[in-house]
Amino acid sequence: MLRYKKIEISDIPEMTEMYIGAFNGSPWNDEWTRETVEKRLHQMICVEDFYGLCAYQDQELCGLILGCMEQYYDGIMFNIREFCVKKGIGGGGIGTKIYQRFEEDLKGLGVKKIMLYTMGGEYTQHFYRKLGFDESDNLVVMGKTL
Repeated sequence: MLRYKKIEISDIPEMTEMYIGAFNGSPWNDEWTRETVEKRLHQMICVEDFYGLCAYQDQELCGLILGCMEQYYDGIMFNIREFCVKKGIGGGGIGTKIYQRFEEDLKGLGVKKIMLYTMGGEYTQHFYRKLGFDESDNLVVMGKTL
């Protein structure tokens, strides 16, 4: 059984270790350091209308999901900024359970739409499609390296 806790600044050290393990391995193969993760998490937590959850299994952090709300003319949209589960436990349904709980919390906060960006590829896109997400017809993600 999972236990959930609203994310606070004091959770950053614990989340950092799990984040590095999740994203520095396959399929992302990033190169996060303790310093860069702590900075990123701090930036995301310290914005207006932030919301996030840590999930615990047997007293051990096993997942996190976080982002922020944005007001639009027709309601509140939530941007998921980060979502990960502890390395080695993916594929067992924990990510789905965390997301479902998070979505219920967001409904209770009056959120009308959820958006997210994810790395292209069948692994991540399949996961989010299973949760009811579709590719956006009117949103294009573009980038430029300087």
